Amino acid sequence: MAAYIIQLHENLLQTAIPVRYIDVEVAYIGDEEGTDVYVGAVGNHGELYRYLFYVGSGSGAAANSYVIHHLNVSCEISELKMISNSSEPNHLVIRIYCYSGEGKLIGVLSEHQMIKLAD
Repeated sequence: MAAYIIQLHENLLQTAIPVRYIDVEVAYIGDEEGTDVYVGAVGNHGELYRYLFYVGSGSGAAANSYVIHHLNVSCEISELKMISNSSEPNHLVIRIYCYSGEGKLIGVLSEHQMIKLAD
C-alpha cells in the first residue's frame, strides 16, 4: 500500500504567482496486475473532491497512467491524499502539475520533490 498526504494551498511552490489549479498524474510501473488508486482532498469545509480509479500494467500509456485535470486550489489549506492498494513497493509514479489562475504552468512536483517538501 502506498499513501501520500500533502498539504495543498495556493502558495504550494512558494513563488510570486499563486497556484490556482493542479493536474495530478498517477502512473503504474509495478510488475503486478495493477492497483486501485484513491485521490481526494479535504478542507476546513469538508470534502473538496474524490476520485477512485484503476491503473494497470497493460501496454501503452493509456493503460498504465491516469490524469485528473483542473483541480481547484485555494488559499485555504487542505489535505491532498493519494492511496493505492498494491503491496508492491515503488509501484506508482506521481506528478502534480501546478497552474496559475490564467492557466500557465508554474511548476511540476514529482514524487521525489513531494518527499523533500515533507522533510
